[in-house]
Amino acid sequence: MFRSLRWRLTLWFVALSTVVYALAVILGYFLFKGSLMSLLDEEVNSLVAEIEPAIVLVDSKPNLSQWAKDAKNIPFKWLPTIQLFDSQKHLLETHGPPGLDHLYGPEVREIDQPEPQHDVRLFSTPIRENNKLAGFLQIQLSMRSLDHAANQYMYTMGVLTPFLIFASGFAGYFFSGMAAKPLEESFDLLRRFMNDAGHELSTPITIIQANAEAMELDLPELEQSSPITNKLAIINRSTERMGRLVSDLMLLAKMESPQIKSRQTQVQLDVVAKSVLEEFDELFKNKGINLVHDELSPIQLIGDIDALKRLLTNLLQNAMRYTDKGGSVTIKLEPAGRYAKLSVIDTGIGIPPDSVPKIFDRFYRVDKSRSRAAGGIGLGLSIVRAIADAHKGKIEVSSEVNKGTTFTIFLSRH
Repeated sequence: MFRSLRWRLTLWFVALSTVVYALAVILGYFLFKGSLMSLLDEEVNSLVAEIEPAIVLVDSKPNLSQWAKDAKNIPFKWLPTIQLFDSQKHLLETHGPPGLDHLYGPEVREIDQPEPQHDVRLFSTPIRENNKLAGFLQIQLSMRSLDHAANQYMYTMGVLTPFLIFASGFAGYFFSGMAAKPLEESFDLLRRFMNDAGHELSTPITIIQANAEAMELDLPELEQSSPITNKLAIINRSTERMGRLVSDLMLLAKMESPQIKSRQTQVQLDVVAKSVLEEFDELFKNKGINLVHDELSPIQLIGDIDALKRLLTNLLQNAMRYTDKGGSVTIKLEPAGRYAKLSVIDTGIGIPPDSVPKIFDRFYRVDKSRSRAAGGIGLGLSIVRAIADAHKGKIEVSSEVNKGTTFTIFLSRH
């Protein structure tokens, strides 16, 4: 049980770590790209500040020929396309790599350019002489390098993802073991206490019951219906009930013990089921309930034969307790992949939807009055779940009030 808990904690830790990592990578991507964009804008602004004073007007049209000659050896982090337009927005000059041949508004903005298949960062500003519009300066910077850097960042983070998952899995498994250790020790102490207390209690209970029965037999015939006899009968019933409770608690401790695997052997489950059903046939007949068990496929598995008998016994007792006269209980056993599928289907009173998640809790009873009248103590289904868990199994429950309940137990065959 604790090994399973440890793996679940590890998986949760890995899942949460992966989600946090993914969110951090996405946030980092936008921050990284935003930082690159700011650097690019700073480069554009510094370039504009350098170019504007160098623009001369020739025949009232802007010209950069002289600056272009002097600027050939100036290194730029991103190679810009520098363009001059006249006041009518006609292209006059282009310096640098080819770019868009249209003027875009006098502001910095990002546009889609279909032909080069990459984004371009644009900056355009008017050129004036004596408050009269003489033309426009437009600077274009390719976003290809920026996008490549951002994509490289995502690729690097993607390559690191498997290593992060492995590292978080290792760390999660290690720390979940440390976290679960005190809980495991406490649970082991409780299990030993239940087992030891059960052994200590079983002896005095047996002695009390034996003496009560002996006293009942020793009473003269005339006193068989006396108050003393009634009190002895009450003592007998109470000690019998206490004995069942102690036996169930000891069985739970046994099923939750790590040593359960050492007691498991090869079991012919259909043979075990038939032997249990033979014991119940007469009980169901006396109660007027039809017990159907035709569909029992031959199935072998590794398990504890006594525990498997108890599993089916508890399910049958539960079905009989909550099924009224004239109803039916059907048992099916069939292979289901790597599992043996055992189904117990009754036409009883059913279980309310809000009670279904609680029925495997210890001492929980759906219909308390009916359970007490039938001698139930609320541990039967808890034992069923413990036995299923010990056999690497799982339980499914479907129920409808006043129509019946189906318990389906999947037991590992390997």
